[in-house]
Amino acid sequence: NAAGEILMVQERVSPLPQYQGTWKLPGGLADPGEDFADTVVREVREETGVTAELSGLVSLRHMHGVRFGQSDLYVVVALKAVSEVITVDPHELLDAQWMSAEAIGAIVVESGVKDVPLDGKVTSNTWKVIQQAIGDATIPGERIAGHKPAMLYTAPTAPKL
Repeated sequence: NAAGEILMVQERVSPLPQYQGTWKLPGGLADPGEDFADTVVREVREETGVTAELSGLVSLRHMHGVRFGQSDLYVVVALKAVSEVITVDPHELLDAQWMSAEAIGAIVVESGVKDVPLDGKVTSNTWKVIQQAIGDATIPGERIAGHKPAMLYTAPTAPKL
């Protein structure tokens, strides 16, 4: 947002019970034919009431054999808030808040450690991608011409020495 804070959410029901109550970045599943930039803008609006626009790609995670034996592509993007007023969807979320990087950093716990309570915490994996986004480590995207809507994400070219 304009204050440099990050929008964080707590899901009402986490898909993985051990992550119940953790603070995470908003998001969700893509509708058929929907690109990930449109997905995250829609999900943020539906879950929190915040409208936003794409700033760039931050990171990707690709896993196989996840739910129902399917592969999973998890995409993290940076958004710029157009409106900052939060209206929590009570069917999806327990809470949503704008948090400073310092406040998030103070509640980070190591990802994947057994028997560590995660309620009210942020996992170290989530913190890592947040740090990338606030450090401007994003890859900009642009719509490309074609018979179907498409986006192209290209890393900025480094200056030659």
